[in-house]
Amino acid sequence: MSGTTTAPLRVEIYSLYGDAKPSEAASPSLRGSLPARAVQQCPPVAAASGFGWYVYPPIDFALRWDGQDTEWTLLTENEPTRWRSLAGGYDGKLPDAADELQAAPEQFRGDLDIFDRYGASIPFLDADPRSANTVELVTGVVARTSPGWCLIARGAPNWPAQRGLQLYEGVVETDWYTSLLPTILRLTEAGQVVRFYRNIPLMCLQPVHRSTLEAFRNAELVTGEGLPAWPADVWSDFVALRRRRQDPEIRSSYRREQSRRVRENATYQPIGVVEADQPS
Repeated sequence: MSGTTTAPLRVEIYSLYGDAKPSEAASPSLRGSLPARAVQQCPPVAAASGFGWYVYPPIDFALRWDGQDTEWTLLTENEPTRWRSLAGGYDGKLPDAADELQAAPEQFRGDLDIFDRYGASIPFLDADPRSANTVELVTGVVARTSPGWCLIARGAPNWPAQRGLQLYEGVVETDWYTSLLPTILRLTEAGQVVRFYRNIPLMCLQPVHRSTLEAFRNAELVTGEGLPAWPADVWSDFVALRRRRQDPEIRSSYRREQSRRVRENATYQPIGVVEADQPS
């Protein structure tokens, strides 16, 4: 196995849009919307919710699939302004996207021909002509990570799933792929208007080391169906934990065990958060 999960991690996230909401660390409390009991007494939920960095859409907009073709529109005061068709592989572009390129520093201007195929603008939406309910959204975000590190692009963890929408996940080798991060959306309900907001996370970028991916491909999976297949040590550990869980005098047994391990092992680093973050 090459690489090591202890390699230092640096993540850089840039946007082509000057007024886009910047990426930020994911919120363990879902910016205050996760029940306090889940944050305080269920470290696995808080740890998963706070793992990664949010990516936001550059603007408020909506998509609508009629069962055959997909349309999109900007939102003004939360209402559609004018529906535009994406049929036939038509590219949707934001009205002010070309101005973002004009604001490029002088040393970048000689390279702006890379946007010529989009009419000297930044691509935004592109529906697959073979499957019109599958849309590629370009948020304008480019990410770069330390050597050996990749980013998983997926929906924001534990945010309620939006009706009529599926977000495809992908592992991007951002230690060499310094380009626009792909975001593939699938509209699942004909006639359903799906809204996106520039202040609500669209997806989350989570780091994973190459060595972890390699370890997964070479991992030995052991399964056991029925109690006769359980090893004695697995059963013993299971029983000990369940006894603590069923003791009415013991609460937050998972967090208590984390604390015990910290006290007894100075090198042990618990996964999770101690205090919930504040809603923004």
